This record gives sequence, C-alpha cells and structure tokens, in this order.
Amino acid sequence: ASAATSTCSLAAVGVVAASMTELSALRDQPGGPNAPPVPPRFLRHSDEQTVVGLAAVLQAMDSPALRDACYADWGVVAAPVFPGRMGGAGTFTKFREGGCAAISPHIIPQNSLHSVAGAISICLGMHGPNFGIGGGPDALAEGLTVALSLVDQSSLPGLWLVLTQWSPEPVPDGRGSTQTETTCHGIALALLPGAGQGLTLRMTLPESQPSLGKAIPRLVLSGKESDPLAAAVGREALAELAGWLTAGSAQQRAAPWSFGLPWGGRAELVQEQYQQQTKAA
Repeated sequence: ASAATSTCSLAAVGVVAASMTELSALRDQPGGPNAPPVPPRFLRHSDEQTVVGLAAVLQAMDSPALRDACYADWGVVAAPVFPGRMGGAGTFTKFREGGCAAISPHIIPQNSLHSVAGAISICLGMHGPNFGIGGGPDALAEGLTVALSLVDQSSLPGLWLVLTQWSPEPVPDGRGSTQTETTCHGIALALLPGAGQGLTLRMTLPESQPSLGKAIPRLVLSGKESDPLAAAVGREALAELAGWLTAGSAQQRAAPWSFGLPWGGRAELVQEQYQQQTKAA
C-alpha cells in the first residue's frame, strides 16, 4: 500500500526548448516583453542549461497567477542533467594549449551543479535556499523529491523547481560547442504549499522501501506505461512532462502525469477535476 506524504500546488509553468543556434539569442534576451529585466551580459558565461532554465522561469512568471507575486523569500531547486560538459571540455582544450592563463575563472561558478539555481536566485533577487540536485540520469526524480519535501516541510512561500537537460546528449567538440545536433530543454514549475484549485503535485511512498539497486522508474501518461529503461534515463520522462504541461486544455490532461521514483513510490501531477472525479467514483 502507498500513502501520500507530500502535496503542493502548481501555480504556473514555463517550458522552453532551444537549439544551439537559438541559444545565442536566448542568452541575450531570456525573457519576453513583460519579464523582469535581466542585467546586460548576465548570462554571457553561463552554461546553456542555465540559460534555458532562467528563460523557463521568466516565462512562468508571466502567468496571471504570479504577476503580483513577491519572490524575495522564494527558493530555487534546479535539477540539471550532466551540466557543464561542453564548457568543461572546452576548458580542458584551452588548458592543454595555453596552460592556466588560458582558463576562464568563470568555469567553476558557471558550470557546476549549483550554477542553474544560483544564477536564477541572483537574477531575480531571491533570498531563499538555492541549490542543485542530481546532475545525472535520475535528476528528474531527485529534483521532484527534494522540491516536494522542501515545500511540504518548510516555511517557504514558494519554490521554483527547474528541470533541464539536453536531448539528445551532445558530443562536446572541445571548443565549447557540440559536434551533433541537439536541443536544450528547460521546465520551470512554480510550487506553492498546499493543494490548489488547478494542478496538484504530490508524492507517494510505499510502506516498505524496495532495494535501490532493483527499482527502475516507470512513466505513466494517460494510462500508458512507457519503456522502463527510457524512463530510468529520464530523458523520455522530461519530454513527456513537457508535452503534458503544454497540452492545450484540461481535458487533454485528464489523466495524471505520473513518474515512478527509483526508490519506490510515485510523483504525480493531477488536475483538480480529475481528483474530484476519482473521489466521486
């Protein structure tokens, strides 16, 4: 049996996808005309996942539900997948060719696990906790778990959960770019304490925990279960989540988005209408 352990509401969402070509323009102007101003050249040295992550947050901030929100005490949890690989590969090449003098000091603050969350927090003047979670194939599961735990058990007025990854995973060319065609994806979820009238994010855990080495995440969308190995990598799961979130109507999201956690249990996004129908049944 499973019991709900954490619940919060989803106030707004931002979904961004950009190719290497599109990232250049997004780096200069990550937000739309109604977005808070970003300092000039703020993202000049940032990892690409930071760029799409901030762009997704700025997109979500334009939602009517958040236009009057104050973010001073909000927190940020970012869960990137393999951040900083292209910048790191370029740094190794520069060091080999020119030694220490050729390496930029920005490589550490701009290409680490915590860089996405840190940049978003600084850009928007937030004073709540900000840190990176995961960094590997299970970043989606780890980010969801930590974010839900923070919102459910802390006094934060709100929390940004930022999920980013490349798809497919790029092959660094050693010059700060990639040898292959790829797209950088970012999802920003504005989470508020308690259940809301729209979308609810909840996490359930089983009474008995399975062995970590045996459990494989499984994704369920509209009643259909995906390939467990693809879900374990997390790339298909993030793409399915983006598609579910950007569906045109509540009817298209009638069935919950559900993601199996590697350690057992599930994280789910559920429409209020679906919850009422379930209770009535």
